[in-house]
Formats: sequence, C-alpha cells, structure tokens
Amino acid sequence: MKNAKLRNGISLAMNALVFLMVLCSMIWILISTTGGSGGVTDAEAGERNVFRYFTVDSNILAALTCLLMIPYNIRSIRRGEDAIPQWVLTLKMIGTVAVALTFAVVMLYFLPLVGFGTGLISGANLALHLLCPLLAMISFCFFERGLFVTKTRLLLGIVPSVIYGTVYLINVIFLKTWEDFYFFNVGGFWYLTYLVFPALTYLLALGIRALHNKFDKQPQAAEADMA
Repeated sequence: MKNAKLRNGISLAMNALVFLMVLCSMIWILISTTGGSGGVTDAEAGERNVFRYFTVDSNILAALTCLLMIPYNIRSIRRGEDAIPQWVLTLKMIGTVAVALTFAVVMLYFLPLVGFGTGLISGANLALHLLCPLLAMISFCFFERGLFVTKTRLLLGIVPSVIYGTVYLINVIFLKTWEDFYFFNVGGFWYLTYLVFPALTYLLALGIRALHNKFDKQPQAAEADMA
C-alpha cells in the first residue's frame, strides 16, 4: 500500500509538472509570436504557425495524457493501490513515445548540428526539448503501473510520428507550403527520411517498453505471450 501511494504521488507530481510546464511554455511562445504591431510577411506568418512543429505537437499530446493521468493518480493514492485504467496508461505511453522522439532528435541531431548557443535548450525550449520529455519518460517507465506493453500495443506509439511525417511530407514536398525546417529533403532523399522517422520512433518505443515492463510486472500470461 505504501509503495503504491509513493509511486502514484511521484507520478502525480511529474504529470502535473509536465502539464504546467507545457501550458506555460505554450503561453510564452504564443505571446512572443503574436506580439508587435503592423503587417506581417508570409515568412513571419509561417514562423508564427507554431503548431506545425513536432516539438509543440508532441509536447501538447504528452501534456494532455499527463493531465488525464492526474485524477487516477489521486484515486490510486486514496485507495493505496494502483488504480489506473489500461487505456489511460496506453495513451500515456503514446504521448511519452512522442516526446521521446523530440528529445532524441534534439539531443542527437540538432544540438550537434547547430550547437548549444542557439536556444534549443533555453527559454520555452528547455521545457519542451528537455525537461518535459525526461519527466514523461521517467514517470511512465519507473512509477506507473497497470499496463504490460506488448509489441502489438507498442505500434500505437509510432502513430503520431507517422501522422506528422505524412503531413510534413505533403506540405514540404508536394504542396510546398512549408519550408523544409526539419531537413527531411536533404539531397532529395525525402523518401528515406520518411522511413527513418517511424523506425527511430519504434526503436525508442522499444527502449521505453523494456524499462516499463521491467518495473511493471503484470501477471497477464496472455499478454505476455504476445510480447
């Protein structure tokens, strides 16, 4: 009972922090991108369309799944046992995988490419690129119980990246309404990048699954057989 209360207390704190940090970051970003006066150019209008960035979309998704977790964290604390529905934990897993991709791309690709002095881990980006992804991953992997993640269920985790990659591809390559700000089409190899994007997501999801299942040992033989 004490362990369940402690786990859910830590999970509650982390979920609340993710939601509040994403909310504050989005308010900060929206204020900074809509301030000023006078007309705006097409380029400026594009920069103000913050919802076209996977960083923003993935963090909003993760924040909403964290918000959904909070009432069940509270219920679990009151009962002294883990009482979080599997569908809620599945959504938390999907949001966590999404921000894990954001974290990995920033740390392994953009930071080595452009360096630390470019604002990638400062201001609102400190939360969206670093803190929120880490909190989401740590809470799901180590403190949230009640879901044995099978490989079949894990496929749900790549859905957001596939949807985003498809929208990005259509807008950049075919409609040409977005510039290639994620460098999908470097050298004209957009079709390879389109395949790499979900593949990387799945590899990250496998790591998250391995850690979560190690700590969340569910006595569900039928699900374990599918793993």
